[in-house]
Amino acid sequence: MFGVLRFPHRSGPRVALGAVALFMAALVVSASPASAYAFECGKFLGSSPTISYRYYSMTSTYQTAFGQAQSAWDATSSPGYFNYEPDNGDPMVEVRDGSYSWGAWAQTSWQGCPTGLWAYNEVYIAFNTRTMGGLTSSQKKLVAEHEAGHAYGLDHVSATCSSSSKAVMSQGETKFSCSGTAPWADDVNGVNAKY
Repeated sequence: MFGVLRFPHRSGPRVALGAVALFMAALVVSASPASAYAFECGKFLGSSPTISYRYYSMTSTYQTAFGQAQSAWDATSSPGYFNYEPDNGDPMVEVRDGSYSWGAWAQTSWQGCPTGLWAYNEVYIAFNTRTMGGLTSSQKKLVAEHEAGHAYGLDHVSATCSSSSKAVMSQGETKFSCSGTAPWADDVNGVNAKY
């Protein structure tokens, strides 16, 4: 892909350094912009899916958190939207809460994604009431937005609260101190890139 740079004998090290500097500048200018979003293996079928969800054994606290989270995602330019379907026997997202032995606030799982799509076109979100009990309602909403991001197909990222890199998909408490309304631009850009 790269050729060998040849210089006349008299050009010396200054010309060689200049050529290297010019080459490096070309790499920087042609590089794609950095982004914080990362992808899981799957996504829902379609370019703008209606993502059905249903609550299973959920307390009102976590129903409220997830309902606010889905509304926040639906208010963005992300493709598709979440649709609450309480009578759907086979929703795309099953949401539940409970006191689980694992240490995370919540988890999103699926049965695989062999073709780049979620197997059976569904995922499962579980909120751990044991570990989330001390969180404020706005923190619970951010955790729910994070899990909805996993449902879209986004993975964890390393992000700060700087305006150019904040992401609801950052793992841990960092997102709790970020200003503005999540999901943030990088989260939305990730979903748009995925679909």
